[in-house]
Amino acid sequence: MWGIWLQILLRGVWIHRGDGSPAAQADVLLQGDTIAAIAPTINAKPEYKVLQETQGKHLYPALIAIGTPTGLIEIEAVRATRDNAEVGDFTPEAQAYTAFNIDSRVLPTLRANGILYVESTPQGGIIAGRSAVMRLTGRTREEAVILPDAVLHVYPPSLHPSVYASPEEQKKSREKAQESWKQLEAYLENAQRWCKGDSSQLNLGFAALCPFIRREKPVAFHAEMAEDIEAAIRLSTKYGFRLAIIGGAEALQVAPLLQAHQVPVILRRTHRLPPNEDAPIDYFYTLPKALLDRGLTVILCHDSFWNQRNLSYQAGTAVAYGVSPEKALAMITSLPAQWLGLSKVGLIAVGYKASLILCEGDVLDIPRSRILRAWIEGQEVDLSDNPQEALYQKYR
Repeated sequence: MWGIWLQILLRGVWIHRGDGSPAAQADVLLQGDTIAAIAPTINAKPEYKVLQETQGKHLYPALIAIGTPTGLIEIEAVRATRDNAEVGDFTPEAQAYTAFNIDSRVLPTLRANGILYVESTPQGGIIAGRSAVMRLTGRTREEAVILPDAVLHVYPPSLHPSVYASPEEQKKSREKAQESWKQLEAYLENAQRWCKGDSSQLNLGFAALCPFIRREKPVAFHAEMAEDIEAAIRLSTKYGFRLAIIGGAEALQVAPLLQAHQVPVILRRTHRLPPNEDAPIDYFYTLPKALLDRGLTVILCHDSFWNQRNLSYQAGTAVAYGVSPEKALAMITSLPAQWLGLSKVGLIAVGYKASLILCEGDVLDIPRSRILRAWIEGQEVDLSDNPQEALYQKYR
């Protein structure tokens, strides 16, 4: 798939492993699609392509964007280019993989900002469907796909009505949400029985849920409020899901419960307004550090398909508010990889895939850094097709 078997030697790069450990300077040898060796000095052989210009530059694992409709939306204002949601409340059989647009003009911009893998995520309804993990390269989605069925995404309505609604509206909203949660539980109950063989009738939705009920694959509940997070944990405990919470605005309020059930929190952007008028203005900036201090696994994501290019900036803001740079890097590299079940992606280590970005400066500090080169599993990626860079060069 990746053409000629290349052996590339990167001289004297600062290696940011992606596991929270400090950076160290060393040589790195890439053989084909794999990191073959890391050492203070590696003797060059005639067949190696030696890159001396990497001396003193910074080498990072590929950034991984999760929980994003990337590849499913091209232009939000044009309905014909939006394929991120199915009709109906319960569509677990829906696969993001089948709708992924490998020719999207958004992808070159993401690659140029260090994002080389995405979890393309369905939206809409209560059970929206199954996400897919994609490389941001390839001629077809069949070439790009890594996991066609990665994570089941659930969007239950909030049990916590808006405080700005009238008491009557709040009551109606809560009753409607409670009814939706009951419908979700009933649907899962029927699916669980079906997966145990209680019915021989074909049901594509129930069949799609079986790997998740058997804990073979993870489930993500999109929940912001503490009450919704508690409900998601109760439901997931009943059905044995491998759960993560996406959103987590009030995760701090239920941190002991999240820790007790070992539920990772995938924060939906650090750049957003506080969750309520009584919260401090820097609430979301400080939230990653606060959750880390309570022993939780924290991952960063961005719910936009286009603004994914700012993913490293989200992590950089967490650094500005107390998270160490290497731990913040792990939140967008190794920890997402572990959550998705990618065993050889997300770290710079011998035996791992050579999916790397070479950077001048700190990749988490967008204004002062520049991504020079990138490789996806040993294949160098062309960064010159970034339409944003073309516009900049045209009008600067």
